[in-house]
Amino acid sequence: MMTRLALIGCGENAASYTTVTSRLPNVVFVAVVDPEPDVAQRIADSLGASITANSLDDLLDQHLDAFDAVLIPESSGSRVSLAMRSAETGKHVLVASPLSPSAQTAEDVINACRSANVRLMVSHSLRFMPSQQEVKAALTDGKLGEPGLLRMHRWTESTDQSDADGIMMGQTVDGIDLAIWLFDGMPTEVYAVSRPSYVQVHLGFAGGGMALIDDARTLPSGGEYFSLSLIGSTGAAYADDHHNRNLLFRGGDPSAIETDLGSLHLTAQLQEFVAAIEEQREPAANGADSQAALQVAEAAVASLQSRQALRLIGGTYELV
Repeated sequence: MMTRLALIGCGENAASYTTVTSRLPNVVFVAVVDPEPDVAQRIADSLGASITANSLDDLLDQHLDAFDAVLIPESSGSRVSLAMRSAETGKHVLVASPLSPSAQTAEDVINACRSANVRLMVSHSLRFMPSQQEVKAALTDGKLGEPGLLRMHRWTESTDQSDADGIMMGQTVDGIDLAIWLFDGMPTEVYAVSRPSYVQVHLGFAGGGMALIDDARTLPSGGEYFSLSLIGSTGAAYADDHHNRNLLFRGGDPSAIETDLGSLHLTAQLQEFVAAIEEQREPAANGADSQAALQVAEAAVASLQSRQALRLIGGTYELV
């Protein structure tokens, strides 16, 4: 079975999918959507897609039967409306994280996909990094015992001061999702602190486990920096590939040098998405997973605003 994809929006990473499809023989891009025709055509040529359109509505009006699923990347600002419109027309949806601005809006997308009987997957990319896949496998195989302490550091570049709420409801959602995935459950306590362009989230889990997530947007030009360590009851894991970037200090501002991760995480995401479509099952990193991460992120924002911790009580987070 060949799954035909439409790329909705051409961001800086769109061309990365060129190498992904060459590794997956059951996937083909057939359409590219972007309001800039030249950009759409350039990306379509690189992906081998024969169809371009200025908008999703134009694509659906003119080529409804030409594709099976949509990929909505980070560059697409209206992810919720694009995802719901796609689902309504029977298209499976792979959408960038965060799925939506709030947990409640995520519920709307989930319901739309469920009603249309289409698969919804959210590209929580940290889950699909090879290093994180190894950590999860070690936990699942019992090599680390029960997870006890997770520490995660993510440092990205920014040209301006970013508000803490925006960071929390944006890139920190991926870190929260990763923590929930590794602990295999929702945190029972949430507490957060912040400084300009920086947030730190403390998550408490049943059984005494804890996650500490540092998320900053203060790295000068040079790419991302990421590390993770997990201490379990019988072992520990340290994922220190920094997304294949080396952080260098040579006087003055630090810099990050990329050593080429490639597109392995994108390949893993797309492989899982297509497998879920073919097997008619829920994908990993599905809508409910993303909604859970958004719920915790909202609790963390409430903690920032109140300077208090929140506790999970009856399915909702309340100030303690």
